[in-house]
Amino acid sequence: MTSEQLGSAGPAAACNRDVGLVLAGGGARGAYEIGALSMLMPALEQRGERPGIVLGTSIGALNGAYLAATAHLPARESITGGIDTWRNVDYDDLLSPLLSAGELSRLLLYFGELLGVPRAKVPSLLDTAPLGDTVRGIIAFDQLARNVKDGVLAAAAVVATSYATAESVVFHHSGSSRRLADDAKRAIRYVPTRLGDEHVQASAAIPVVFPAIHVGKPRSAAGWYGDGGTRLNTPIKPALKLGARRVVVIGLNSSVVPNEHVTGRPDVFDGAAQFLQALLADQLAQDVATLTTVNRQLETRRAPRGARPAGDEHDPVPYIFIAPSDRLTVGRLAAKVYREQFSSLRAKARSRDLAALGHIVSAGDNPVRGELFSFLFFAREFIDALIDLGRQDAERWLATRHDDGPWRLGEPPRPGVRAARVRGATRPVKTAAPA
Repeated sequence: MTSEQLGSAGPAAACNRDVGLVLAGGGARGAYEIGALSMLMPALEQRGERPGIVLGTSIGALNGAYLAATAHLPARESITGGIDTWRNVDYDDLLSPLLSAGELSRLLLYFGELLGVPRAKVPSLLDTAPLGDTVRGIIAFDQLARNVKDGVLAAAAVVATSYATAESVVFHHSGSSRRLADDAKRAIRYVPTRLGDEHVQASAAIPVVFPAIHVGKPRSAAGWYGDGGTRLNTPIKPALKLGARRVVVIGLNSSVVPNEHVTGRPDVFDGAAQFLQALLADQLAQDVATLTTVNRQLETRRAPRGARPAGDEHDPVPYIFIAPSDRLTVGRLAAKVYREQFSSLRAKARSRDLAALGHIVSAGDNPVRGELFSFLFFAREFIDALIDLGRQDAERWLATRHDDGPWRLGEPPRPGVRAARVRGATRPVKTAAPA
């Protein structure tokens, strides 16, 4: 389904402006988000709680912008289009071939920079020249703007990192004229603007691997940007700032330590995988832990019902949190798919670049190598497996007892353990402005 088809279909139906959707970054792993939402979005729509505030970082920015541009469609129709898009996107739609004249010149620049040749600067390890056309083909940005203008959505936003200031910059299109104050403590700047492909590409520009993206609009924030996940991979705080009173968080990494351990002396690729886990998974765990800790403290201090005015800004924030079960879940899956689908000569000929990248990092050797490769593993077999994994994890969350339907206040249930109701579950959870 093209962006033009999506932009012309269906009557508008407002989403719930009290519910925020937060989508994390993680490259090809973003297919997991669409899988999880294929179960979650229809269930929330039935409850009148389809998210009206959508934020994303990196690949979550692309998913989020797509969902914002299709918010006027029924949830199942929007998600079905997203799944079809993911299944039809491959490596060549995002990156230039590894074995090409462009990559050869990039390699020569690398050696030139090492030797101190003037003006020999390497913009990135990989070339994302096809990405712009792909983003514009997937996302109907005019329809996204109409959805905000017509009140279908309260706000849509993407997060990028400024190379000039090292700040997290939240580019947001909101139906409200209220100016959002910058967060100096967390180095977060809020920039109102009509979202376009340059903002999404900037959010997804992984440092070192992908080239920086120049954003021209608005002029007040013009400059070079990279992946928002380097500083703010799960923008929960900005979702609350934009007005969300409940948040749905889809993570692509887990902080849970797996049962099995990988042995042997680590090398540079093992180190890179550990770095990405620390950067993405640990940040996500801290954000969710902070949210649940504040909720617990507020529940402890909660005044008797009716003793506080409506809209008290210190109410707890109910949440839904779906993520892989442990740190190596996705790595195991990537390693398995690579071994089974990319070991034959025929498969390597069909997906030459992916086979080459997988060979370089030894993607099939163990879950840690698979974890590293998974960020660029844009192959139909892996995408399908991730979509199925996301569905299963969302089904598990929906089948677990929480505080108010799918909404939870305390710590997330441990993987494989059915959660019991926590204190205060005998009454519905009130949704008012968060702290």
